[in-house]
Amino acid sequence: MRNVRVELSADREDLYEPLMRGACTIAQVEAAYRLVFQVEPLWDWLLQRGFIELSSDERYDCLEIRLQAALEHVREKREAPVLEAGSSGKSAGAVLTVAANLAGKDNYSLRNTLYDLDEDHMRLVVEAMMYAAGYLDGSADPWGNEDPSTERGWGTNSRAREERLEEM
Repeated sequence: MRNVRVELSADREDLYEPLMRGACTIAQVEAAYRLVFQVEPLWDWLLQRGFIELSSDERYDCLEIRLQAALEHVREKREAPVLEAGSSGKSAGAVLTVAANLAGKDNYSLRNTLYDLDEDHMRLVVEAMMYAAGYLDGSADPWGNEDPSTERGWGTNSRAREERLEEM
């Protein structure tokens, strides 16, 4: 693998390889970094505030995300990462919390954090958790094996749940 020197101002796509090189060999950190990278507005927010650092040696350029510092910034300053229209800053903050947990930089309970995730971010979080748990080629089914063409919430899993509730 040859090293291509990068700057933090480079195109986003050019930063992926040095980012993964910085997390290499630890699946949980790889999952956390990949999760943050996939939420582009969160990535941009971290980059603008200096929470992504470039370290270079004569052999490789690597990127590191200072997840703990970013999370402390969000909690102290109450500054939620800004996302695209239609998404909430709460969702980006929840993604950041999950990433920090996966990387071992925070031990905040995810129980209430998951409620703040938007639908698209929930899928990415589940995939990151599966990757961190060793299911490296797993992907999350956002419909829970339900047919996406049917009315939302009325697939096989939802109907089974409704039947259980009726029996109670």
